[in-house]
Amino acid sequence: MSNSNANADSYVSLITGAATGIGQETALRLAANGNRILISDLNHDLLSKTKEHLTKTGANFKSIAMDISDKNSLETGFAEALSAFGKIDHLVNNAGRPLLRPAIDVTWEEWDSVMNVNLKAAFFLSGLFANQAISKNHSAAIVNIASTHGLTGLAGRSVYGISKGGLIQMSRMLAIEWAEQKIRVNAVAPTTILTPSRIEFLPEGDKRDVAKSRIPLNRFPEATEIAAAILYLLSDDASSITGHTLAIDGGLLAE
Repeated sequence: MSNSNANADSYVSLITGAATGIGQETALRLAANGNRILISDLNHDLLSKTKEHLTKTGANFKSIAMDISDKNSLETGFAEALSAFGKIDHLVNNAGRPLLRPAIDVTWEEWDSVMNVNLKAAFFLSGLFANQAISKNHSAAIVNIASTHGLTGLAGRSVYGISKGGLIQMSRMLAIEWAEQKIRVNAVAPTTILTPSRIEFLPEGDKRDVAKSRIPLNRFPEATEIAAAILYLLSDDASSITGHTLAIDGGLLAE
């Protein structure tokens, strides 16, 4: 799906996990900025909603079938994404897998499932992205969607938090390694966002109230706020920012 009226010189942005929540809002925000959009999600049925929203706005976009936890699917999907517009300027590693489980109950399979999506796939997709940018000798930017769970401790979320902590460190390491190639790498670390998947873990009631009470501003950030931060970090206005993790947490980490 594409709109030929879009500016052929506009930035091209690839967003994983674009079916709902932060991924969907990011796709819409970047499209409103004039970017050409590549969206991917394992849930093709849910992704259709994002496609509908983008179509209504007249955005120039293409959806990519890609299971980022599978090497062949990741590589084939990225090749398809690259061929769609001939380049990719931005990568938003948003796809993620939660796990709420006491550490002593986590299985090997659960560990692998979370790490494969949240960290391993993001690393190798970033490598494919950087390689094409280097080969074309153009500047580029990556934003990794981490979490405050990667910056602080919380019971029952060890594997998820470890994966997000790894993503934050990955952002630092790749920022230094690719600085000479003009590839910036940053991370955004939101506190709880009431996306559809998070609502399942935090239904209305005492559990949600306790989570909100930990936030000094006494509210959960909106997905639109995260999308705005991502747009900034990808933009030329942030051209001197790399290796940074921006916490969007309502003051949670300040206490």
